[in-house]
Amino acid sequence: MDSKFFLILLLLVLGFLLPFLIFLIRNLKNILPYLYINARISAKEARLLKPETLDEMVNTGSVAEIASILENSEYAFAMQGLVLENSESIEELLTRQTADTYSEIAKMLPGNIEKVFSFLLQQWDVMNLKTIIRGVRKGIPAEEINEKMISFGQMDEETLKKMAESSSVEDLLPLFEGTCFAQLADMLPSYEQEKSLLPLEFLLDKILLEEMWRHVTSDRELLALHPGLAARIDAVNLKIIFRAKRDHLLFSDIEKYLISGGELPEAICSVFDEVDDVGALITELEGTVFYKALMDALPEHEKDGSLFHLEKFLEETALSIGRQTSVKQPYGIAPVLGYLSRKDMEVRNIRAISRAKEAGMPPEKIREFVLGI
Repeated sequence: MDSKFFLILLLLVLGFLLPFLIFLIRNLKNILPYLYINARISAKEARLLKPETLDEMVNTGSVAEIASILENSEYAFAMQGLVLENSESIEELLTRQTADTYSEIAKMLPGNIEKVFSFLLQQWDVMNLKTIIRGVRKGIPAEEINEKMISFGQMDEETLKKMAESSSVEDLLPLFEGTCFAQLADMLPSYEQEKSLLPLEFLLDKILLEEMWRHVTSDRELLALHPGLAARIDAVNLKIIFRAKRDHLLFSDIEKYLISGGELPEAICSVFDEVDDVGALITELEGTVFYKALMDALPEHEKDGSLFHLEKFLEETALSIGRQTSVKQPYGIAPVLGYLSRKDMEVRNIRAISRAKEAGMPPEKIREFVLGI
């Protein structure tokens, strides 16, 4: 009797535990492939520049002193063979070292999720294409353009080299047909009329972010990245909207430039032509992640009409959302993207400091350009 009772009790316990065990096994299956890479990511995050190091750069007397500070960081290895004497050479270092970082992380990823990371490689295609477009516009020889490109991305290197050999932007644009950036080929009539690279470069960024959004919203592995990418897209769209309102444009003038995706409330678009200023647009953002930060920055904007502080808060908020996602979901792809967001912010800060230092700005002014989260 006792043995039967014990057996029934055991079966009941197993019945209650079975759903939990299935849940645990499924989660372990998702977590285990990332344990090693997340440990490596934590180590790399510890080597990111501290705020006091950035402040030391701000207070230096020259770009050469910034280079000396970088010699004591993880940038030291990438500095070999470079003469860092101006902001352009600093940017070359940053690009080279960041590409190495992306490449290293790509090799860490488990084989079954490499496709998850692949959509990020388009960022390097966009960077290379901008280098080509600018170089061709300036008449720089193809050999020099090729030297500035980073061999990292998804586009075929031979295709990029052929583009770099173009004699003009008019000859270059048709070469985009058949690539994932084919929309640029349609920009030829517009470029021939306006002779401006800004629409071309903006379209590259637009294609990139919309492709990222398509991946994030269609791949279950990437759902954790939804909030961070949505905030990034919303920040770009809000910059466009705020600048258009400042310049007294109509919504129809900017609608085609807005990036599809994100979580921007429709109200801000529907009332765009009805309100008089940027402050009124910000009130339509109540309930979003940007509202409080923008309201805090609004007095500075109203004081001088500059959008600088509003745009800085937009960038910081978008970066912060990405960072929060990696903290809330410590296993999986989120910490990887969280680290890369912080890395990109670090690179952006060093670039801004070196440019401002070269321009002779005082430390108190340079400090305004440094992002923090």
